[in-house]
Order: sequence, then C-alpha cells, then structure tokens
Amino acid sequence: MKKSTLEAICNYLNGDNSVDLSVLREEVTAEYDRLTAKARANASAYEVAHDVVFACAAWDKPMTVKEIFALVENDVPDGFTASKMQYAFLHYWADEVVKHDNGKNAFTYSVKA
Repeated sequence: MKKSTLEAICNYLNGDNSVDLSVLREEVTAEYDRLTAKARANASAYEVAHDVVFACAAWDKPMTVKEIFALVENDVPDGFTASKMQYAFLHYWADEVVKHDNGKNAFTYSVKA
C-alpha cells in the first residue's frame, strides 16, 4: 500500500472530511486484490490438483507422497509440489484419505473407501 493511501485513511479516520473517498476506495480495493491474488491462485491450484490426484487409477494401494506425486506430477499445476500434496492430505483432504503409520518408515496414504 502506498504511503499516501495509508495517510489518507488515517486522516479520514481522524475526522478529515476533505479526503476523496472514491480515490481512496479504488486504492484500497486494488491493494486488497493484489494481496488476495496469490491466495486465490493457490486455492485454485489445490482444487485442480485434488481432481488429478483422486482420479489417478494407479493409486490403488497405500503409497508414500513421493510415490503418488511421481504418478501425477505431469498433470498437477505448475508449482504444485509433493510437499503441497502432503500438506493437502493432512489439512485439506484429510477426510478423503487414510494415513498409515509405518513405524520408522514414511507414512503412506490411501483413498478412503
């Protein structure tokens, strides 16, 4: 956010009625759009990856994230990594997968029946 925008907000909140609210609204809206663009793009990538991962017919038994990612890496969005897939398994898609604890070996995941 530009310093002038922040100053205009501060002045307005402190009773300065000479602030042009239409300009201020446009600048704040542009800043909000800039800040949320990355989050929207990231959410979209997770949605696309979800469809790709769960449509993978070769994922038919408990597998590690690396093994699953190797099966789908050419079809998931650019920048979607195995780490993001594991995060999704634990946080976004947890109700759709079963996490298998293999002791000292890596966790494996399977699709819930």
